[in-house]
Amino acid sequence: MVGAFDVVFGVSTRTGSAVIIALCSRHQPAFAGRWDVALTSPDVERQAYHVAADLTLTEADELVKQTEQAAEAGGVAALRAAEASLQAGNLVAVAVVVKAVSVPSTTAQVLRSHTWMHAAEGVLYREAMLAAARKCGWTAHAIDSAVLTDPHRELDAIGRAAGRPWRRIEKDAAAAALHVLGAVKR
Repeated sequence: MVGAFDVVFGVSTRTGSAVIIALCSRHQPAFAGRWDVALTSPDVERQAYHVAADLTLTEADELVKQTEQAAEAGGVAALRAAEASLQAGNLVAVAVVVKAVSVPSTTAQVLRSHTWMHAAEGVLYREAMLAAARKCGWTAHAIDSAVLTDPHRELDAIGRAAGRPWRRIEKDAAAAALHVLGAVKR
């Protein structure tokens, strides 16, 4: 059961970064914070698969592994920093927007297609945020972006409270948090 000041983070990723939207569950879901965070430092290749295309397979595997580890560590740091800056509330879950994509299981197979490289990089950052949430000890929810297509009347009010920017990435993160808040309340 969600308490009056329990918080859910909604997360939507981009290559090397993420947007985190915090919602609390007062009588109506309410905006509690927003963070636009880097998941990798400048010395880490954000587009690991694209860079790996020019390396040997062993080097490519190592580069992808390093980027995965850096993204997870960056996710942990970002989630902890966001939690620490909350005015009040107890973080109970993290909802990460995911997309249903089919990506080959090996780096060698991914590198055969530019489309797969893009898809694999998207999966890398989404999985890193899910792993980061679990590493922090929170329940991690993978929320398929397909379920976020229905408009939420609460989303307009949250957007007004959040202010600009209120782009698709912020809306998706907020919708994922709303989805989990609704499921947890039931």
